Amino acid sequence: MHNYIVTVMAKPGHADAVTEFYREMEPLMKDAKGYHGRKIYRARTGAMAEGVKKIYTAEELAKHAEPPHEDPGTQFVMIEWWDSIEDRLQFSKSVAGSRSKELIPHLLPQHSHEFYDDVSVE
Repeated sequence: MHNYIVTVMAKPGHADAVTEFYREMEPLMKDAKGYHGRKIYRARTGAMAEGVKKIYTAEELAKHAEPPHEDPGTQFVMIEWWDSIEDRLQFSKSVAGSRSKELIPHLLPQHSHEFYDDVSVE
């Protein structure tokens, strides 16, 4: 089994479109050779910062003040399981690649995609 992990950043205001794109790909993936499943995670942008503000005192927060920043967009992490690297690449080449033009306008440039080994302690 091969673990394929993708991270993308949706532009501010585009998270729903990215969510729909990945959900709509699911039936195509289920039909792909070697596909075993996928998890899609969508960040709850700002949830961590809001939680920290509730837990830490103003004095504690002042010691680690963050400068104001713009809306960073919404991060997505997808974890897929495939029989082989070749099966995933063939899916990208034959199916997903032709659909990418629908996704690209909704994304910021930073992204990653790679195969990973599970090195967890069980």
